[in-house]
Amino acid sequence: MDGREMKYRVQLALDEETDGGFLDEKTVYDYINEGALEVARKTNALTSTQSITTVADQTGYTLNADFLSLYLRDRGGDFFIKYNDGTSNHFIKWLPYEDIILYDNTDSILIPSKFSITDDPNLDSMVSGTETSGGTKSSSSGEATLTDSAADFSDVSPGDIVHNTTDSSSGVVVSKTSSTVLVTALFPDDPSATTDSDWDASDAYVIQPQGRFRVVLDPPPSTAGHTITFYYVQKPSPVYSNFGTFRYPQHLDLATVKYAAWLLKYKDREPSFADRLYQLAEMEMRRGKHGVDRALVRNKVRVNMLARD
Repeated sequence: MDGREMKYRVQLALDEETDGGFLDEKTVYDYINEGALEVARKTNALTSTQSITTVADQTGYTLNADFLSLYLRDRGGDFFIKYNDGTSNHFIKWLPYEDIILYDNTDSILIPSKFSITDDPNLDSMVSGTETSGGTKSSSSGEATLTDSAADFSDVSPGDIVHNTTDSSSGVVVSKTSSTVLVTALFPDDPSATTDSDWDASDAYVIQPQGRFRVVLDPPPSTAGHTITFYYVQKPSPVYSNFGTFRYPQHLDLATVKYAAWLLKYKDREPSFADRLYQLAEMEMRRGKHGVDRALVRNKVRVNMLARD
């Protein structure tokens, strides 16, 4: 199901006019993407791994920008990460960040005993510049390409907020083509305006990085060159255009639609209607999680002595 179909189905679920009505396009997409995050978090439908190399006496390490949550637990129900010291694997359990602060273990040891995940305080500041090539906009998808040959977009990620301050439009980074080229989706700051919502040569932009996470090891490792492996749920790539898609099964698209409609109905203070939509979303998410679990068994994905969340 693509962005156009999901947007249409949200409006149908709300009994809202599909041509016009009170909902502007960006608002609908905002709630669809919020729904997609919840679906991914609850079903573990999109998973990935990240490996980090330790630095001696260093406590914190930045996680991938698409990190959403951990999903593997041991038999005791604790989240864990895998720590390899070059000879063998060790499984380190999660501890609330408040406890790590309380214990204040600053003396390094060979193998950390606990870890936690918290917001990354080293989030990059705003990125700004000007379009240098006269970016193109796809008439079919609505996505617009931003190019700045003098920029370094290496720390920009899908989902970051972007503003075209020249023509008063805003939107989201959809994908990154290179360190100087981004694909964006733009919408007028004033929904009633007729701005082109694209990138013309010399248009000024501001990009606001969104939240990132980091892992905190407790105590810090005393040795460099060890490997930490994370098994995590990915944030779905944002969908803000007609042909954008989330990379999970279609019934999870339905859950996303119902969840987005539920959020919108609560916004309109219609709890009885909203509760029904939430129940439908939960039903599709339970079905989706069951499908993910069956796929793991079918493909013989095994993690020694682990239970899924």
